[in-house]
Amino acid sequence: MTSNEKDAESKNDEVAGEASEDSEENDRLALTDYITNLEIRIKNKSDMRNQNLNCVRPPDNYFSKLDSGLKKNTTFVKKLKSFSATQLDALMKDFNALNLTKYISEVAAALAEAKLKMSDIAAAINLCSSLHRTYAEFSSFFFENWQKILTFKATDKIANSSKLRVDLRFYAELVAVGIFTNKMGLPLLGNVLTVLINMDKEEHNNIPILLSFCKHCGEDYAGLIPKKIKDAAEKYNVTVPRNTFLPAEKQTAVRTLLKDYFASLIKHLLAERAQLQALHAANQRTLHTRGELSQERKDQLEQHQATYDKLLTGAQNFAEVLGEELGEAGEPPTLTLNVIETQGTVTIGGNEEYTMQAATDPWQDEDTRTFYTSLPDLKVFMPNYQLKEAVKNKTETVTEEMLDEDLKEDELSDNEELPSVPDVEQEEAQPTNISNKKNLQD
Repeated sequence: MTSNEKDAESKNDEVAGEASEDSEENDRLALTDYITNLEIRIKNKSDMRNQNLNCVRPPDNYFSKLDSGLKKNTTFVKKLKSFSATQLDALMKDFNALNLTKYISEVAAALAEAKLKMSDIAAAINLCSSLHRTYAEFSSFFFENWQKILTFKATDKIANSSKLRVDLRFYAELVAVGIFTNKMGLPLLGNVLTVLINMDKEEHNNIPILLSFCKHCGEDYAGLIPKKIKDAAEKYNVTVPRNTFLPAEKQTAVRTLLKDYFASLIKHLLAERAQLQALHAANQRTLHTRGELSQERKDQLEQHQATYDKLLTGAQNFAEVLGEELGEAGEPPTLTLNVIETQGTVTIGGNEEYTMQAATDPWQDEDTRTFYTSLPDLKVFMPNYQLKEAVKNKTETVTEEMLDEDLKEDELSDNEELPSVPDVEQEEAQPTNISNKKNLQD
């Protein structure tokens, strides 16, 4: 090795070492940031939970000073139906000036039915906490509305999955901050998660709903830690703080439920991958033999590819939030002609043999089978073939009777002298015969 090569190798080692150090430093920073933010979230939720569970509500004479008018209170309820985070300050100002005692059921219904965004939930929790600490009946009315929204069966079809995704997180946050006690709120939440998972272990249409719950509420309810953070914590021997408002055994039960769903998702992903590979192999055979694919086959392949990609993305996200490995399911599909174990051979056109999957029709349809197995007789397409066949068909079989007639004609010709034909006429007849023969040939 020359001195220049040694210097280049040394520089490469230095660059690799610096990259490794940078990566470790980034991992440490990410872990530190995650723990810092998590500690802040846990403290804020814990403080709010203690205030909501141990609140001291104002006396009755407090409400006598507030506005009980129908118009302003009705206007306040209407605003709640279109609640957004930007309205919080204005709504809190109205809330502090109004006596909502007679309208608290309408307030609870309006907040439960509001079409919130994920970014609105924190503000909505603050408003609900203020209502809960002021009006004793708010939480019971509020819970009745949530029972109507979140009670459904495994056979029911989810009409609006986007709203349910936000509602599930909103309700889980309401329980976590103590607006609903564990005894009141947890059974409904557990039932919702169980139904969403049990109704969807084959199609996996509820991935966005459950994945959102894992990302936003997984640490509170299942003790979930993202895989990257979990690996970094183990590497640097750092303890990640936990929210302990839910007992460890209940967190384990929720985590087991989510992992069961993840296991069914992996099975579905593997099945879709095998189907995608089989469809691709069939299309490759068709392209090799016919030279083109029908639009129906192209659409079918695109549909399977889209389904597989969607499931793969969902599985990857679930693996990250659950701290699990995808394993074999994470490997990309092998889209080649020989991806499927095959058995037997089939001959196409009498020349080349192609492998055929066991118990699979290589022709796909009857038209394709006919195209490749029913070969035409090429002699039919040769020049003058039809004319020769016609002449051949006109040839008669010689019989004894026909021979006797020929003999009689010969005898007659010997005894009788035929009239002479002038040479000119014979010369004129010859072109006519040639012309007729040519017309027949044409």
